[in-house]
Amino acid sequence: MKFLNLNKKNWMQIHTYLSLFFLPAAFIYVLTGVLYIFEIRQNSGADRYEFKLDSMPQKGDEAKVILDTLRENNLPLPKDTTLKMMKGNPTIGNIKYSATLGKDKSGNAYVYVIDRGLYGVLVMMHKSAGTKHNMLGFKLTFFDLIAIAFSISMMIFYLSGLIVTSFCKKNRKTAITYFGAGLVITAIAIYFSI
Repeated sequence: MKFLNLNKKNWMQIHTYLSLFFLPAAFIYVLTGVLYIFEIRQNSGADRYEFKLDSMPQKGDEAKVILDTLRENNLPLPKDTTLKMMKGNPTIGNIKYSATLGKDKSGNAYVYVIDRGLYGVLVMMHKSAGTKHNMLGFKLTFFDLIAIAFSISMMIFYLSGLIVTSFCKKNRKTAITYFGAGLVITAIAIYFSI
């Protein structure tokens, strides 16, 4: 466990450089997390269009119908026109700009187009949406790797902070009291949120 035997200066450097490296990711999580609580979701401020169709296309014609609908309505075509299934609906595009074929509650066919802004894309990153790749035996986006590394570094931030302060050597009782209070209040908040 040579890693834990570093001196305080090394721990301060680890704490500082990891903090600076992950500051953009932290900002994304804080901003999108808080605004999401206030119901400012991924489609806030997005341009949205819905075009009714006479009927659902035949299987195999979905991409053609979506692309023709976009052309007829003078909307740009997504960069990626590969047909994918998203929540059970044929879709082309990505989390920024996509067109989806679906049915409304009455069974009427439509093409739904959404063009999200930066905030919408950041919310989708927070929710681990986007183009998934096989990495390490899992389907992950590249941003997921940042998220996983950020989560691990959060534990290192706390560990390094405690080591640098020698776990509040002079005020250990107070520090343990605050930790206990945080644990109890968090448990109570979870209990009353269920």
